[in-house]
Amino acid sequence: MTDVIDYQLALEQAAGNEELAKELFEMLLKELPELKQKLHIAIKENDLQGCWDHAHKIYGSTAYCGVPALRTAAQIMEAAVKEEDMTKIEENFTGLTTEIERLLDQGRQALASSWVA
Repeated sequence: MTDVIDYQLALEQAAGNEELAKELFEMLLKELPELKQKLHIAIKENDLQGCWDHAHKIYGSTAYCGVPALRTAAQIMEAAVKEEDMTKIEENFTGLTTEIERLLDQGRQALASSWVA
């Protein structure tokens, strides 16, 4: 299973700046619940453009945070949306939700215990 949080990657993606890495990570944790909810609504409404917008935002938000498992799940979701296959989108939403919840759980713990492992 892919790591939920890769601290070294997060630090590299923030050009070695620990404060920036932590700030970007905190921003991701803060916005994920709303993005997940918006994507879920778009799926329920068969709104492909909405699905794309929210899946792409989640994927883009992972670019500088050292969260490989969520990044992979978001990439898979984006691919399903590009195919315009609502069945695949719904199936992939489950995996994406799992990774979001794992990250939220572990991320809050990481921040509470000084962020860097």
